Amino acid sequence: MKPADALADELERRGVAAPAAILMEAHRPLLPLLRQGLIFLGPLLSPLLGASRFGGLREAFDDPAAYDRIAARLADERQDSPR
Repeated sequence: MKPADALADELERRGVAAPAAILMEAHRPLLPLLRQGLIFLGPLLSPLLGASRFGGLREAFDDPAAYDRIAARLADERQDSPR
């Protein structure tokens, strides 16, 4: 399993898939800036989040296809959830 997929699993497990999907879509234009922020904050975030979670976050921001895949997966989860 790829780290980005593990990140999506963790978001779904915690029940925050819908808000995460909304935030991912809303912040898509800021993706280049978020990538730079992740590089800058990497030394701080890596010990706090752990290597696997930080790797998933890094993969999601570095690879546009992974970002799209996670956003689509979380959006599908949002549509499938009862209201």
